[in-house]
Amino acid sequence: MAMLPFHPHFRTLLCVSLLVAAPLAHAGEIKTLMKDMKLAMQGALSSTTMPELRGYVTRLESDAQRASSQPYRSDQSTYDEGMRSLQQELTEVDRAIQADDMNAAKRALHRINGTRKHYHDLLS
Repeated sequence: MAMLPFHPHFRTLLCVSLLVAAPLAHAGEIKTLMKDMKLAMQGALSSTTMPELRGYVTRLESDAQRASSQPYRSDQSTYDEGMRSLQQELTEVDRAIQADDMNAAKRALHRINGTRKHYHDLLS
């Protein structure tokens, strides 16, 4: 397959465009993950059975893991700190689930909501 010759300036423009688009793609993925985390949190808090709660928490943990590996454009250290706090609080939720204590798990989830608001305020 033959490639069409491109003007050197077009190649430069294409490379610059790709470099600029990369952080935007990460920002878009973080936004998507955060929206899904919010939905998983709402589902977990409204759960009425442990299997249902466990499913939402698993989804929340998966999203949090993926989000924690994303670069954050403006304040990486605060973002990383917030993600570490989230991981620690999710560990508390897991302990409550392991103990089959839905009330304790939901209390831990409510604390996560407070932490989420705190870091959203810091990062906005």
